[in-house]
Amino acid sequence: MLTIRFVSNDDIPHIQSIARETWIFTYGDIYPMEYIDHFLSKAYSYENLSLSVERDLHNAKRSFLIAEFNNEVVGYAQTRQVNEEDYELLRIYVRPGYHKQGIGNGFIEEFVHVLKPIKKLFAWVAKDNHIGRAFYEKKGFKEVEEKVETIDGNSKIQTKYELEIK
Repeated sequence: MLTIRFVSNDDIPHIQSIARETWIFTYGDIYPMEYIDHFLSKAYSYENLSLSVERDLHNAKRSFLIAEFNNEVVGYAQTRQVNEEDYELLRIYVRPGYHKQGIGNGFIEEFVHVLKPIKKLFAWVAKDNHIGRAFYEKKGFKEVEEKVETIDGNSKIQTKYELEIK
């Protein structure tokens, strides 16, 4: 059974574990392992995740979600409000063994419900991330622009996907 719920501090170790597993699975052929390790150590440090959880707990429109499948934490997703009705999907990751089980779709449906009034949800995806791009395209997101992003000396083309919400 799938449950989508708001994040808590107790979820931080699960998020860190899922991040490591999904980043290696998704980006292992795109970025060097040193880059992945460095990124994860910063972006998914206990301190950074704790700040994200605290911000979410004090926000009326909560935007950091956890997915549990049969009582096991298997994914997480987070948005940020860009303007009144537009949100950026900052991260959405599901353990590879749980792909194609409706979890990503569950996250999007929950965001549409809790972030009303929402008109647009968008995400930046590495052009080489075929797994992520296939997910967004299947969910009805449209490719709208590209940019080059350089992080720690790694330059990659990022593709922006948007979902218009009616």
